[in-house]
Amino acid sequence: MNETTGSGFWANVLNMLDAVPTMPANATLTVNHDNVLAAAKIIQTQIDALHDTVQQNWFSLDVDEVGTDIVSRDAARAWNHRLLGADDSYAVRIDQYLESLRGVVSQLKDSAKKYGFSDQDIADTFGTTAVDS
Repeated sequence: MNETTGSGFWANVLNMLDAVPTMPANATLTVNHDNVLAAAKIIQTQIDALHDTVQQNWFSLDVDEVGTDIVSRDAARAWNHRLLGADDSYAVRIDQYLESLRGVVSQLKDSAKKYGFSDQDIADTFGTTAVDS
């Protein structure tokens, strides 16, 4: 039997949510010519890892009704709204966080160009072609 209602289920949901780090509001990242591409690659690697974790565990955010009574139905709907449906749901927050990290990578790529790195240098760092960067 696949348990979806007990402590094991909630432990999985909480573990997935714990995998989403928070970005300090006043975070400072100091880069220079020597580390700009390495910093961008590290952040991109974290984006990819978090995206994979989210994709593999997305189903864990959907709460099934545990019974046929109105309380079970309403509780499941409320959890699903909070986890997936609301404008400020956990799903939305995860997407926003990933998008903010993508913005940081884009800024770092722009900085790398200003430091004199070519599109091909940047592409080589990310294992892509210059057209993709």
